[in-house]
Amino acid sequence: MTTQYQKDIEFIEGLANIPKTTYMLGPKDKRIFIKRVRSFLSLVGSPDTKLKFIHIAGTSGKGSTTKILENLMANANLKVGSFTSPFATTSIERVSINNKLISPAELHNILEHQIKPTLDKYVLKFSDSISYFEAWLIIALLYFNKQKCDWVILEAGLGGLHDTTNVIAKPKITAITNIGLDHTHILGNTKTKIAQDKAGIIKKNSIFLSTEKNKKLQKLFKDTCQKQQAWYMNLDNLVKDYKTSNYFNTPKQTDNLNLALNILTALKIKPSNTQKVIDNFKFICRQEIIQNNPIVVLDGAHNKDKLDNIINFTKQQSYKKLHLVLAFAENKEYKIALKKLLTITDYLYITRFLFASRKSAELRKLYQTSKKLKPNLAVSIHHDPYQALKLATKNAKRDDLILVTGSFFLAGELRKKWVSEEHILKNLRLDKR
Repeated sequence: MTTQYQKDIEFIEGLANIPKTTYMLGPKDKRIFIKRVRSFLSLVGSPDTKLKFIHIAGTSGKGSTTKILENLMANANLKVGSFTSPFATTSIERVSINNKLISPAELHNILEHQIKPTLDKYVLKFSDSISYFEAWLIIALLYFNKQKCDWVILEAGLGGLHDTTNVIAKPKITAITNIGLDHTHILGNTKTKIAQDKAGIIKKNSIFLSTEKNKKLQKLFKDTCQKQQAWYMNLDNLVKDYKTSNYFNTPKQTDNLNLALNILTALKIKPSNTQKVIDNFKFICRQEIIQNNPIVVLDGAHNKDKLDNIINFTKQQSYKKLHLVLAFAENKEYKIALKKLLTITDYLYITRFLFASRKSAELRKLYQTSKKLKPNLAVSIHHDPYQALKLATKNAKRDDLILVTGSFFLAGELRKKWVSEEHILKNLRLDKR
């Protein structure tokens, strides 16, 4: 039986079949995303003008920074909304307040009474309809405004200047985690070009922070702040005052935590128990230990920075043999990533993700590349990712480790073995409790 929630998600996903001038970033007027979202928001009371925002962009780490900030600010007795992407198991994961997800009932109410009637009016006023991602952002803003959030943290989807989340006009904080070579076909093929795009989130009177260590890119950010009349804030080493042996035990995650702590300092927000929040922090499909004996780690890493981080994290675990369940998206340059991962791999299970609107890398090519890089490695191919996980689980001894990585869609799909969509929808939580 189709539930109301499924019908609502089908409606939002169905927005993809409405013709649009520009759906993804193209060579024409890229700012059409922001124009059409702002036009739509004006018809639903402009909730974006009634909230205080922290806007976070970056090649990697922006999700971790967003969620630890949400936890720390909630610990300071604030009501904090966060908007993140993509989702692992079910769509409502994008929208939460103090770690509680938007309910299917709230989603349905916003769709029925605000989104659908406004879409009917909008099409008569403007030429370009909103997209799937844009609809979710609008739903989030309406929900956060209705719930009277003290703060909203927005994770940019892709880039910065032309990203839909850049519709907000007056963020209090703008932050960029780091700059790496990802989505180069859209953002540019150099770090400078990518940094220029991401720096588009910097706005007048905002405070800007970044963990980026490249001096040239730091100067680019400083120059942008000066041009936009924003404040560039140097980071202090605030993590030194805390133990970071749990989630934040890699250099990258330590940087993300430090960025979050500096943002709190900039806003003069003091959590009641920062150490406890750090100790208890977990993030789904990012360094997520979902099982022990054998250890199973889920991680959506797909670019160099993220893969370097998960390799560092994996090396810190105690295990004998590593079983790698792996899939990549078709558009990823996976040879270098594969070379890195195979250095720590004893058994390889090549598979694909099941997300219909994205193409997986060709399994045959992945197999051939793997055998060239490590001829004696035991490699198998599985069109069904659950069969890949089943075989890895069968082969792994209690003191081994199974790592699922290469794609967030793969990690999210296989996470259902431990945490079902039904569990998430019932409890409005992402953990197993």
